Parts: sequence; C-alpha cells; structure tokens
Amino acid sequence: MTVTDPKALGHLSVFPAGGAVPTASSLNFAAGQTIANAVIVPVSANGDISVFNGARAPADVVVDVVGYYGKDSEAAFVPFTPRRMLDTRDPSGWWPGGHLPARGYISQWVSGESEGDEAYVLNTTVIETKDSGFLSVAPSPYPWLVNDDPNAPKPPRPGSPTLNWTAGKTVPNLVQAGAGEHGVINFWNQGWKDADLVVDIFGIYQNG
Repeated sequence: MTVTDPKALGHLSVFPAGGAVPTASSLNFAAGQTIANAVIVPVSANGDISVFNGARAPADVVVDVVGYYGKDSEAAFVPFTPRRMLDTRDPSGWWPGGHLPARGYISQWVSGESEGDEAYVLNTTVIETKDSGFLSVAPSPYPWLVNDDPNAPKPPRPGSPTLNWTAGKTVPNLVQAGAGEHGVINFWNQGWKDADLVVDIFGIYQNG
C-alpha cells in the first residue's frame, strides 16, 4: 500500500469491503509524503477490500497485490532468530561489495534456508539516501550462477515499491517475498542516487 501526494497529515486503514472502518491505521503519512507499507488484510465474501483515508484532505493511493493466503494453503509461517542477510555498508559482507547502485539491483541467494521453503519474511532498510527513490523486491527469473555473471541478461525491472524514501532518511519495511523458481531475490534501487541497504531475515513459510 502506497500513499502519494497527500494534502494533509493522516492515515489509511485497510479492511474487508462492507465491514466497519477499524480504529487501527495501516499506514501513516505527513502532507506531501510518499510512503509505503506492507498490509495483510482479509477480503470480503466477494473478494474485495476497502481503503479509508483518515486525513481531512484527499490523497492518491496505489495498491499492489504481491500474494495471498488461501484456505487450502499447505505452507505455515516458521519464525527463527533473525539474522542479517545483507549489509551494503560492510565491504566484506557481499560480492562484489559497494552500495546498492542507482537504477540497479543486488541479487541474494536465499533458497536452502530449509527444505520446503515457499517464501521468506524479511525486513529491508535503506540508509544513507542521497535523493528520493523507492526499493522494489522481486524474485529473479535467472539462476544464481547467471546473476553472478557480469555479462548476464538483466532481469525485468519491477514497478511496485516495497518502501519509499527521501534524501537523508532511514526507512524500513516488512517484505514477504517468494524466491521464485531459482531461489534468488533481487533488491532494486529505483532511485537515481546510490543508497545503502540492510536486509534481515526472520522467518519462512514452509510447506510440510
């Protein structure tokens, strides 16, 4: 859920269509701010949701659907002690090192946390931002060995934001990400300036 160009301070509440507006907020914003948040919301009997703007002025809202829980799903959430997957501030923490490049991406191999993994629960944080931008997280269409090759074909650029930032801000957000066919996740810097990225993993959805 992303709010952009709000005219006043406020919040969004997301809930099943036809239900009462909850007192809890799903996303809070200041006037003029573009900000995203991960939202898990039940749907109505017709499969619909409602979005309530709690501000006293209008705002634009963007909703990206990245997955769903089904009643016949066989995967269950399994938490574990959080560990750091990536920190671009640490030059020895990943290959080839350096910042998350402007208009570029970093691939991380996550498959193999345990057998039967379906998806991963991460916390992503951007730091040392020099300009406005947003982060996108998406499974890689290519195997890790291909991603590791500097001559590898570039994967398609996703359009949905995971989190938005402005210059000088440190911004976190929860991510629930599948690893696709190859167990590789790409983290995209959709801004025009380099930034640092920290990724912590603290749970999986496991089948069986």
